[in-house]
Amino acid sequence: MDRQLSEYSDGELYALLHTDESETAFAELYTRYAHIIYAYCLRVMADREKAHDIFQDTFMRFFQRAERHVTIDNVKGYILTISRNLCLNEKKRVQAQMVEFDDMLYNPGLSREAERNEMLKLIAMAIELLPHDMREAFVLREYQGLPYSEITVLLNIKVETAKVRVFRARQRIKEILEPYLNELNSQ
Repeated sequence: MDRQLSEYSDGELYALLHTDESETAFAELYTRYAHIIYAYCLRVMADREKAHDIFQDTFMRFFQRAERHVTIDNVKGYILTISRNLCLNEKKRVQAQMVEFDDMLYNPGLSREAERNEMLKLIAMAIELLPHDMREAFVLREYQGLPYSEITVLLNIKVETAKVRVFRARQRIKEILEPYLNELNSQ
């Protein structure tokens, strides 16, 4: 190779998966997208172990499927789609359970860092309580920073639908958190 792998486009690296450079090309793609995929899995699944398992499965399947597909236009979207499908399959396999609020979660005597951690847990709980379609669109938009155009491709929905789901998710999160925020502000 004359140039560094970091200089290659995603498409070029994907094409290298069919050559004797497959391991190094895969390693470069993994380096580029591992943090994004893990963050997505963690937000959607709200469980570190499940997120980690799906994260690993995502890259294993990506590498295995590279044998079947010679070219891919949007490698990041392709990996996210694999991850999304694995998350959906896991959600279907395990019935969603209501998250019980732990009364011990809030203690007014805790430090600012503890209050911040509590707020992050409350937000995570609120996201988990969202219907799956809203949660998925919200996570892709707010945590992954994807434009609506990419969200529509990944979720196979219209742009207006994606915008509505994200808007409704934000509204629902506010509704869920409002009692807790009011309690915090009154103390």
